[in-house]
Amino acid sequence: MSDILKVGVIGIGILGSQHSRNFSKHEKSKVVAVADPLETRAEDMAKEVEARAYTDFKEMLSKKQLDLVVVATPDPLHKEPFISSVNAGVKAILCEKPLATTAADAEEMMEAADKAGVRVYVNFANRFNLMDIATKYVMQQGLIGRPVYGEIRLDDNISVPTRMWGERSVQWTSGSSTAHFLLSHVSDLLRWYLEPAEVEAVYAISQREVLKYTPDLYDAFLFWNNGVKTRVKAEWIKHIDSLVEFYICLGGEKGGIVHNKLPGYGATRGWRATLDRDIPSEQVNQAADALGKLGVKAKAEMISDATRNGEGTRGILEITESDSKNGTDLFIKSILEDVECTPNLPTGKDGFEAVKIVNAIVESAETGELVRIRA
Repeated sequence: MSDILKVGVIGIGILGSQHSRNFSKHEKSKVVAVADPLETRAEDMAKEVEARAYTDFKEMLSKKQLDLVVVATPDPLHKEPFISSVNAGVKAILCEKPLATTAADAEEMMEAADKAGVRVYVNFANRFNLMDIATKYVMQQGLIGRPVYGEIRLDDNISVPTRMWGERSVQWTSGSSTAHFLLSHVSDLLRWYLEPAEVEAVYAISQREVLKYTPDLYDAFLFWNNGVKTRVKAEWIKHIDSLVEFYICLGGEKGGIVHNKLPGYGATRGWRATLDRDIPSEQVNQAADALGKLGVKAKAEMISDATRNGEGTRGILEITESDSKNGTDLFIKSILEDVECTPNLPTGKDGFEAVKIVNAIVESAETGELVRIRA
């Protein structure tokens, strides 16, 4: 492999366009081909990134020798370009989430990639957000005690399923759902926070009161093999003043974390961890310093301890402004240096686990029963 990754992008929608631009701007990669069935869209992007345009991704794969293929087609249409890329001999695939919309497709995809020795990544971009990195650090370091419960809601404005993809919006969202489109993000994020814990069972509900052609929402409980219970909810019928609302609250035996990640209704964005009250101020400051080394600017403070009727203090960490790490840079580094994924990078295995969780959510909502993923 040369020092410059030769990249091909399949699917030039919102995310495929972002990937095309990101990889074309990086000094260690070059987008040499893009494919989309809409000829004008493919040609416009190809012109922008100085690549070759194709309307047939199979033709692109047969004519271009690629190191990395980005699969950014609609949710239910990942399998064919993924397996075609494996068969074309590419070194690595970056697949948009979800890896697939069925467990059977995901298993077939990963078996093909494993057999061919293709490295697979899934673009769970929340792992690169610095506030999420702070959440993982605080939980993994035991700063809120043993995790016991959490709730995450990730909701979309009703414009997403009705207008985001223009006249094709109904067709595309009919083949997906908030479980696949949104809860795949949430499932991976929780697995990452709580690793090495895994989901054992799922109980969920859904409804079709508004959109009819696709579920309005899914609301689910995930039961983890370390005893943690989490509630996850995703809807795309909200009449909010933003495109997305994303709220995370995680409770431990001795503290908790609230992350208003993408607030709606005029709320303020921010992240705050209330730490174990027995952690001394020196250790609170050390935690803030450790987060600083990860690129996270957190303020450490000792506040009055309400759990002791105002007697004594306890530490908090607070983040009001944050950015994301460069996910593109991390993917390129992993591929070029042929190294194992850094802690942030989501693999095909992570994508497969998220598919299993999402499918269990859908099955439980349809049957009204608890669905077990593993014993």
